[in-house]
Amino acid sequence: MIKKTFILRNKCSFLIFLFIISLANVCIAKEVDTVKEAFTKGNVSIIIGNYFEFTSADADNSSYGWSNAYLTLKHETLSWNRFKFGARFFAHGELYSDHDNDTTDPYRVDIEKNVTLPEMYLSYGFLQDSIVTIGRWKNVGHLDEKQSEGGYIRINEIEKLEILFGGITRFADIDYDDSENFGRNNNSQYLGSDRTYGAEASSYLFFLEMTYQPIDLLKFNPFYLHHDNYANVVGLETHLVVEWEDYKIKYGVRIIYEHVDADIAGSSDADLFVIIPHVKKGPVALGFSYQKYDDGNSLNHPLWAKDSFSLVDQVSAKNNAGAQVFEYVIKFSTDKAWVSFAYANADYEASTSEGDGYEDYEFQVGYNITDNLKMNIRYFIVSFEHIDNKDYDKIESHVKLTF
Repeated sequence: MIKKTFILRNKCSFLIFLFIISLANVCIAKEVDTVKEAFTKGNVSIIIGNYFEFTSADADNSSYGWSNAYLTLKHETLSWNRFKFGARFFAHGELYSDHDNDTTDPYRVDIEKNVTLPEMYLSYGFLQDSIVTIGRWKNVGHLDEKQSEGGYIRINEIEKLEILFGGITRFADIDYDDSENFGRNNNSQYLGSDRTYGAEASSYLFFLEMTYQPIDLLKFNPFYLHHDNYANVVGLETHLVVEWEDYKIKYGVRIIYEHVDADIAGSSDADLFVIIPHVKKGPVALGFSYQKYDDGNSLNHPLWAKDSFSLVDQVSAKNNAGAQVFEYVIKFSTDKAWVSFAYANADYEASTSEGDGYEDYEFQVGYNITDNLKMNIRYFIVSFEHIDNKDYDKIESHVKLTF
């Protein structure tokens, strides 16, 4: 414990040192002559924020609230001999936590570690416009979680064609309402986790994607993800966007097809179809999503890609047999503020644990107090069919100050 604390303190001290020297030497140069210049003239970003949530649930003793303050500090060097290094320090502190039955601390459930390093990567530019990255980085491609550890190569040498391939060993999902450090105490973030992916699951996930845009309004994105002894996914995402200049309307559609090759006991293969039309005129944007999943014991959506196509935040039926999901969203935006309403409705095969459907209403308001200070308030109403004591209402607020 003493050794771990000493290492952690030294890591934090190193990042704070980089932050201090960078504030005094910010520069917009893209390529520098020495390693020292790359570090001391690098780019620094800081976010200080507060998050609050309160959930009122039908189940007995399950209404609770909690709040935290957090700091995220990122330093990215300038390029030296086409090398670039980045690191992000992330820390939370509890402000308030309450639970009716006094047996569960909701703050500790969502935030397992108060301090972590969600990003720490080394990138190298090669050829003309391509790059290779290793370490911990914000996810790319069709990986669902927010952060990954591993490496990838992005090739941009052919006009209108991008190739992306790589592999990961573990995830860490980090957003403003929770923080899960790499490794976690129960190891469930590892791709080889028995409890999450099965006893025989490989410790590695590999992915390969291509993005081809023959014309400005049309884009094709075939992709393949391979997780040995769990699942393989092959799919195609097509995105068409058209602008009607006379009426200043932009509209388009995303069409996604996936085939899941299940490689886990008790699950069969599955096919997924998703269509997401959308339209925008001035400050108003509309979106719709229809998702269709297979019946029976199909592995409809592997866990590492389960939220890839959702328009709503709270719930999804992506692992439920025979699910049909409808989602709608409308958003009105100005320079300073935005408001949105989303609705989801799902029907699926009934079981003792899942029921046969849900409804989800989501209201959001955002306001930019200044260019650097922003706030967001969200309210959710979620109800389930044929499941007692599972319905809930939830309110969240998020305030962040960016430097």
